[in-house]
This record gives sequence, structure tokens and C-alpha cells, in this order.
Amino acid sequence: MPNIVIINGADEVTPTTEEGAGAFTDLAGSDASAEHPIVAGVWTLVDLDEPTPAWEAEWDEIKYLIDGDLTLKNEETGEVSDLKAGSMLWIPKGAKMSIVKSKGVRTIYVEQQYRKALHTSS
Repeated sequence: MPNIVIINGADEVTPTTEEGAGAFTDLAGSDASAEHPIVAGVWTLVDLDEPTPAWEAEWDEIKYLIDGDLTLKNEETGEVSDLKAGSMLWIPKGAKMSIVKSKGVRTIYVEQQYRKALHTSS
């Protein structure tokens, strides 16, 4: 039977899995058998003064900025957006973007994919 998971202090978790210019920790997620799995956790990004190469999102994702400043470029339209703590970012699968610059970025994310998280719903 599915169980509710409460994670107090999630915004203070130190991410442990390093990937690219950042690190993440998956805190909660669906079981591997879920038809439409999701995973949620905390992601931090190193401070960047130079733009990153463009990349394409492999899945739908939402990020909520807890701390920091982030400037992104939509590689399809050329639009540049500045995000600050309290901003929410929707990244649909297939979107092409790059990070222009970042400082002190820390987010809570939800991704539509399966990865084994610290907590699951069962």
C-alpha cells in the first residue's frame, strides 16, 4: 500500500551525486513499476561566469529555486531569462537551453523519470 513520505529540511540537504557542473540527491520517487514515474530532490550548481554548451532536455522537469541567481538561454528562440530565489522553471522534454551564468544556485526539482530515490511511495 502506498505511503506518504515527509522530508523535513529538504531545502538544507547537501547533494551527493555529482554530475556535470552540479550535484543532486534524489529524495523521493515512484516505484520502478509506476506507469508515469517521477523523482524529486535537491540540485546545486557551481557558480558559472561563462555559458555552458546547449543541451536538450531528456524528460519533463520542474525546478524551484531555493537560493541563488540563474540566467538561462532558450536556444530555440534566443530568449534569455533571469531567475532568482522563489522562481519556478518548467523544462519540457525536448527543450533546448544553455546556462548563461549562475551564482549560489540551489533548487528543488521534480523530473518525469525513474531513478532509485532515498524514499519511495511503498
